[in-house]
Amino acid sequence: MSAWFEDAPAPLLEEAVKIAVDFLDRTGEIDDLEEACRFLVNKVGFMIGQGQRNRLLLANRAIAAYQRHRKARTARLSMVL
Repeated sequence: MSAWFEDAPAPLLEEAVKIAVDFLDRTGEIDDLEEACRFLVNKVGFMIGQGQRNRLLLANRAIAAYQRHRKARTARLSMVL
């Protein structure tokens, strides 16, 4: 395994999550920053573990997953109230 491969995931994870957080923050979709960051780190980390290395693709898929998660959470809360 090359040295590049071993070092790539941490900066890649950070860059992809930063892109996603910046987008979601600018669109006003983040209610709880800590929860959003945890969710995005988990999603991006999983995709990196699957071998994905394109940071924009990682960020876009994480954004879409967070939006679906937020919509489902809002729907569940509205059913309870």
